[in-house]
Amino acid sequence: MKIWEKHRKRQWIGFYSGGYLAAFLTVISFSGLFMDFNEKGPMNVGHENISCDDCHQKAPGTLRQQLQAKVSYLLEARQTDAVFGHLPVSNQDCLFCHERANDPHPVYRFIEPRFVEKRKKIKAQYCSTCHKEHTGLRITNDTQFCQYCHEKLSIKKDPIDIPHTQLIKDKKWTSCLGCHDYHGNHIYTSPHKTSDMIPEEELIRYFKGLSSPYPKEKKNEPLKRRH
Repeated sequence: MKIWEKHRKRQWIGFYSGGYLAAFLTVISFSGLFMDFNEKGPMNVGHENISCDDCHQKAPGTLRQQLQAKVSYLLEARQTDAVFGHLPVSNQDCLFCHERANDPHPVYRFIEPRFVEKRKKIKAQYCSTCHKEHTGLRITNDTQFCQYCHEKLSIKKDPIDIPHTQLIKDKKWTSCLGCHDYHGNHIYTSPHKTSDMIPEEELIRYFKGLSSPYPKEKKNEPLKRRH
């Protein structure tokens, strides 16, 4: 009998807590306090014409069910947490439009055990590490992130005039993107002379969303819509 009463008590606590929380959220949602939360910032370059629900998928259940599930989780009556409103944006949301069969740096590769130490330095297993949305930029990382995985790179019969080992020794990490297209989607041949590589200033402009220093021709174009 005591066990049943304890369970019943938890149900009532969950019910009232959920009700109060729902009322509280409703009030502040319409009060303007969440204005900054809802307005994340400008869309990244290339995403200007996509809609919110192209990336932000609705979480399962009604708001009431989500609140009840959340309270149950807090009361340890449920093993999994609940998500309010919309699911967190994941790699799959990005890859729906941007997955490429010929990508030399797909995010799933960095989940491999050999990259466990690298992931501590740069979370390359997430699209958002370099493409954080609502910044108005194209790339939200610096131009030297290649150093985290290629600091011990050595190439036999190195084709460029200044060997990669020397560039690494001199910490010329910007030269990586100056010669190589990270995702390999542009129809582009890497130069054999470092004097022909893309200057860092142009790369920075590209990162910020300005003109691309890479050829306009691409192997694949992203999908325009999710729905």
